[in-house]
Amino acid sequence: MGKKKDEPVKSQIEIVEGPEEAEFEIADEEIPQIELISVEEDTERPRGPAPGAQVSADELEELSKTWDAAWAGLQAQVDALTQEKTALYDQLLRRQAEFDNYRKRVEREKSEIYQRARAEVLLEFLPVLDNFERALSSLEQSEGDAKSMRHGVELIHKQFNDALVKFGLQPVEAVGQAFDPNVHEAVTIEPTEEHEENTVLEEFQRGYKLGDRLLRPAKVKVAASPNR
Repeated sequence: MGKKKDEPVKSQIEIVEGPEEAEFEIADEEIPQIELISVEEDTERPRGPAPGAQVSADELEELSKTWDAAWAGLQAQVDALTQEKTALYDQLLRRQAEFDNYRKRVEREKSEIYQRARAEVLLEFLPVLDNFERALSSLEQSEGDAKSMRHGVELIHKQFNDALVKFGLQPVEAVGQAFDPNVHEAVTIEPTEEHEENTVLEEFQRGYKLGDRLLRPAKVKVAASPNR
């Protein structure tokens, strides 16, 4: 009686023990053949006739037209993607050129602004330089007196200070003010009963601010309690 098709095949294995090693004997059984099933992908590509199938001339012509149409569609997609790539590359080159021109324009404008600002500053100080030259020339021509010399220096100092103030430079208030570590630098302290503690008594070097920015702190002497 034959074996059923779906019944699993049982192999009989007999183990023979020997003095040195065990030997395995497999009973001869019929090994079933495995049938491979081909699964075709569900794609939209045109399919040719099965191998060995008879194809008429009309079917062959229709199949050729189908393949030609599919190839034309693929070629159109390739051409469209190629054109898109070329357009994007050209756009990238234009963007790079525009950015490079923008960078050069900004650098040129920054340089021009710096040159104009420097020229404006120098123009403000040229009259001060002229007054210094006139003062030196007058000293060479005449001995002069101390009072007139002092008056000339005071005028030049005022002119120079006005030029600095015009560009936003402001001195830091020090003497008589309460010590502020944000704008004052204590060089020394002096125990005293005449002034309140932490009062600035003397200014050794004037501090300056440019707007709200501290350029240089004022170096000062600060009052301290005599009991310390």
